[in-house]
Amino acid sequence: MKKGALSFFALAIWVFLFSFPWTLAWSAKQDKAALPEAVPLKLRYEVGETLHYRVIRLNNNFRMDGTKSGEMKIVTHFTRTRLPNDAAGRVQERFVWKRFEFGQSLTSAPAKLTEFKEAGDFSLVYSVNDGDAIYKLDFSSLPRTFPGFVFMILTWDAVTFDGLTRPTQYLSVPDTAPIGAEFKETREAPDLIFSYPPLVNESKYHFSGKGWIRVNGISLIKGIPCVIVESANLENTVEMNLNIQSMSIKTQGLEHFWAKTYLSLDDGRIVRGELVGPVAMVQDVRTPGREKPDHSEFLVIGYLDMDLLSEAEFNTELGKTK
Repeated sequence: MKKGALSFFALAIWVFLFSFPWTLAWSAKQDKAALPEAVPLKLRYEVGETLHYRVIRLNNNFRMDGTKSGEMKIVTHFTRTRLPNDAAGRVQERFVWKRFEFGQSLTSAPAKLTEFKEAGDFSLVYSVNDGDAIYKLDFSSLPRTFPGFVFMILTWDAVTFDGLTRPTQYLSVPDTAPIGAEFKETREAPDLIFSYPPLVNESKYHFSGKGWIRVNGISLIKGIPCVIVESANLENTVEMNLNIQSMSIKTQGLEHFWAKTYLSLDDGRIVRGELVGPVAMVQDVRTPGREKPDHSEFLVIGYLDMDLLSEAEFNTELGKTK
């Protein structure tokens, strides 16, 4: 299972970027660029250090005739602080959400963002080296509201890119690897069962196991030399049962996603993450007094961007959104 590779309705997601290679040594004898034999991948920033991130998710909904039927947008800021390794020697971090804004439109108009204030200072301790960590997260303190459910689902975005690059008991990513190296999880077709009663019950995300991870090269992002790790996961399915007031909504979907993660050559921190992916959805909405549900079919194209910010940039952006 790819940790954190989930979103709400679109549950995932991803874009393409390639930039100028860093530290290519020109060989006068061979007249060609020479890449290093191996590049570092391990997360190794210092215990006690805090990293600052912004995540932007945009899910665009389209009818089968190609017209836009709505969108969902999320902008969130969070920190991650390195803790001492756990008893098993795995990396541990404390994730703290400082701001979470969510908006949804059911028309072609842009979504308007509203702050989910209960997300302020919400924290989780998480190990990116534990392939089952997502099952252990505790969201019991969140209000049983639709924005609370959206926040729960989209906290997984914070570890999406780690889930595609960090070693776990199911994914053997080495500390260093040559460019071109590929990796694959050993666990086949896992299910992530999730609920958020009374709104969401008996729902699951099923990973097909049809994915790959590849070390693609070296790049310069925001002036930081980075390793590019590209990945994909295909033919995943989602089933969700949602109850809002008197409505009962059953949703089924098929998702593919592609991602690029840029890891700092200095200490393995994520400098940038980009994901894009389509989700083909069918939805049945039952309301009181109607014998048959309202049936719809649509395509969601989701985009996810995560950026490392300086502390000053982070605080300035929070100030601008207040």
